[in-house]
Amino acid sequence: MRPSPTHAPPQRPEPAPELSRAPAPRHEAPGALALLALAAALGGPPSTAAGAPGAPPASPPAPATSAQAGAPPGDAGDAAAPDATPPAEGRPVVSPVQRLEERDAPQRACSFTLPVCVHAPADVPGTALLESLAHLEAAMRAYDALGLPRPVQDGILGGGPAYDLYLERGPRRGPLRVGHDMRALGERFDAASAFAVVATPAAPGRGGCASASDAAYALGHAVAARLDAGAEEGALAMTASYLAAVAAPCPAEELAAVDAFQRAPERALTGAELGALDGALLFPWYLDDTYGTGTPAQIAASLLAIAAQSTPAGAARFHAEPDIFDALRASLRSRGKDLDDLLLEFAVARAFLGSRSDGAHLTDAERFGDFGRVRFEWSLPYATLPRRVAPLRPIEPTGATYLWLDLSAESAAAPGLEAAEITFVADWELPALFRWAIVKVDRQGAEAGRVAVAGIFGSSRAQRTVVGLDGLSGLLIVGVNAGSMIRSHPFDPDDAPFMPHGYTVWLSR
Repeated sequence: MRPSPTHAPPQRPEPAPELSRAPAPRHEAPGALALLALAAALGGPPSTAAGAPGAPPASPPAPATSAQAGAPPGDAGDAAAPDATPPAEGRPVVSPVQRLEERDAPQRACSFTLPVCVHAPADVPGTALLESLAHLEAAMRAYDALGLPRPVQDGILGGGPAYDLYLERGPRRGPLRVGHDMRALGERFDAASAFAVVATPAAPGRGGCASASDAAYALGHAVAARLDAGAEEGALAMTASYLAAVAAPCPAEELAAVDAFQRAPERALTGAELGALDGALLFPWYLDDTYGTGTPAQIAASLLAIAAQSTPAGAARFHAEPDIFDALRASLRSRGKDLDDLLLEFAVARAFLGSRSDGAHLTDAERFGDFGRVRFEWSLPYATLPRRVAPLRPIEPTGATYLWLDLSAESAAAPGLEAAEITFVADWELPALFRWAIVKVDRQGAEAGRVAVAGIFGSSRAQRTVVGLDGLSGLLIVGVNAGSMIRSHPFDPDDAPFMPHGYTVWLSR
């Protein structure tokens, strides 16, 4: 992270300068064993950050504009009260995406060795079917190598029990359409066969890696539907995107997805549209990289297996509780951590992606280049303090926000910054709970220390004073909306569309 002293305008934020084998699915094992599997998957050492010394916080001036939008009906003390809110309902049991009729896709090509088939209209060249079939076979072999379960067989749908991929005429016009069939009979937990409708590949051999990525995404969605057919669309999209990136890497697709994700850090992690490769794949990648045991997709598959549920026959929607975040909370609790900690750690790691990578947060993070740079709300030169700033857009639950305090000019001109102090004060809207971290970044763009600023249930303010600024390029301030401060209403991905919340940050010297 090598920032330049760019002043942010008083009314409009500017981008910051340079910063430097899957467990058995729950359907095949008791829930306790699945929970133990995730505990093993989380057995790697947690990431650590050097703690920076801090002095007692200074008292800031009163905010010019209150960031509090009104207290919630109940505060943290109401957590023990029974929750009268009915359980969240998941996605429809009947998929809005339907299979193509045989008359619309009469051509059919199936693998001789694997349970996968490709269907296409009569005027689609046979070479396109064979190319898509080869992509499906490659993806299934990759998932087999990872130990992931194969999709649920669909009986006579599509002409046989194999997984079905349907090609449609014309070039690719948007996200592929993935669908699921009715809940599979004989399964203890919600499981369903799945299928997908994708664009016909370009001229054979000239479609690049996009067709292979689409096939891997479609099959990854089917694997996820085997583990938990009732999982939220955002969770399925995140998992399928990660699986596709593992099984069929496609730099062009991944760069575009990660770039869009990093340009909107305020978006919820589960805000992805099902059917399109999404940059939220960074989250399961981070879990594997930081807490995993070396095999990709192990934690993502375990979370879906643990969160699987059983929906009564005749229900219009899947039961959506527990969800993958409930599974994460239960698993992290055994490590003495909570989901808020994990979200903040991930938010910090996102800041060191691509050309800002320091080699210490995510492996192979440099490959995204400038496309991996997260958007900063403000870049504030040290000489302009004190300042009070607010974000361009409010932050959704699990979303993050970033501020940069540039110290490079002062470090070069005045080596006595080790005696200087920076006071940080954040105010935010209720009932959200924000967590903050102040990361010290040295002149090589690497993390040199971190000060965690914990949120307090029932409070909408956090403050901290940071000392020891000598030799730093700047301070990276990272905030994450951890969800509601009402303990009985933790973040639930089924609550979409999510209610975002704003904040103000005051910095002084």
